[in-house]
Amino acid sequence: MNTEATWTWILLGFEFVGITGMWLVGARKWWGWGMVLTSSMPWLAYAIVFHKPAFVAMSCIWIVTHSRNMVRWRKHAVQVAGDAVRADGAIAARDAGAIAVGQLVAA
Repeated sequence: MNTEATWTWILLGFEFVGITGMWLVGARKWWGWGMVLTSSMPWLAYAIVFHKPAFVAMSCIWIVTHSRNMVRWRKHAVQVAGDAVRADGAIAARDAGAIAVGQLVAA
């Protein structure tokens, strides 16, 4: 498996994973960054196996960038979900209060 021709096919396969991940990022799915990050890992392995120092540097830059984006998008997704839960709770409390007031008025 140490032939560069074999590696190019493996890297192509992982590029499809990365493209799918970018598609999901475009759909605002935070975990798309995880797929993009996964597709970057084989490039680092390729660079190490075939002694390509510039590729090692490039891979590390991409891995750090994708990791940062994934963490930030995940944090934002959790925050938005929490805000939605709090908003639902506030609406439910408001509605429950209105029902209680309506029952008092009717009595």
